Amino acid sequence: MTLPILTVVGALGNQGRGVVSAFLEDKAQLKVHIRALTSNPSSESAQELAKNPNVSVVQVDLTSAESIESALQGSTYIFANTSFDPATFIAQGAKAAEELENTHKLNITRAASKVATLKHLVWSTLPDAKAASGGKYHIPHFQSKVAADELVLDAKSGLSDKTTFLRIGVYGSNLLRVPHRPVYYPDTATHIVQYPVGPDVKFAFIGDEVTNTGIYTRAILEQPEKTIGRIIVGVADYLSCTEWAAIFQKVQDKLGSGSKVSFKECSLTEYEEKWGGIGTEIGLMMCYFNEFGERSFTTTTWGWPVITAGDLGIEHDLRSTEETMLGLEWPAHN
Repeated sequence: MTLPILTVVGALGNQGRGVVSAFLEDKAQLKVHIRALTSNPSSESAQELAKNPNVSVVQVDLTSAESIESALQGSTYIFANTSFDPATFIAQGAKAAEELENTHKLNITRAASKVATLKHLVWSTLPDAKAASGGKYHIPHFQSKVAADELVLDAKSGLSDKTTFLRIGVYGSNLLRVPHRPVYYPDTATHIVQYPVGPDVKFAFIGDEVTNTGIYTRAILEQPEKTIGRIIVGVADYLSCTEWAAIFQKVQDKLGSGSKVSFKECSLTEYEEKWGGIGTEIGLMMCYFNEFGERSFTTTTWGWPVITAGDLGIEHDLRSTEETMLGLEWPAHN
């Protein structure tokens, strides 16, 4: 029997890897052949993935409409995630990175609209923070997705009645990376988690961004009657930065570092002065979270219903942020 094709755009990224893994598990009720798209099929991870007989690794150039159209043809299902390219951000700035991802997502949207066999598109995206805030928060890695979202929703694309929007929350591994990384002060053996957000403001965390994205996507595709024409927030838990810091304290206790961890609220200006351009990018996101809290990922719904992990019956399958962080490898003084 020929299996339907699930094409995963960004198959070697955090989200894409999770989707591929979820559908290779025996527990997957929807049986598919996975077409894993990557810009570098000769990489070690791509070659390892290609050893699985149920996976085809295909090269794609997201700047080329023709390349994407060829890669998507014959797909029954598509999971599409793009990245806010860090190399472009570092070399050319936030505007260039925003424009590049915008181009990638628009190319994917136009190509997907031409796939006659397509039944369901899972569209990984983020809310339109600029629209939700009346222009107050232009967060480049959020806004880089908006034009493509609008094209998906346009009746002319033919995608709105085949699509689920999946908005993935804050990654559980973020404190490993700049500018999220807690600042360590050796004189006092303390770690400070610092953002321009109130200490008790809760917002969405995906927890394990790899595993949980896969769990969500599998549930979405296996329950189309619940999920098409819906927005789903990829969330394992809602946490404040104070609670996030408390989890990092548990990490330090597990490491036996003797370090004490606390959260300190700062201004956007202070955050920008400390971290430069990436501080502006992440600082604006945190200011947006500060204003909208738990509603941050459910703004700009265009009237589409928002459904939860509970609606999909997966709330007990997700890996929490605490479980995720305690399972990561941390530098001695991260």
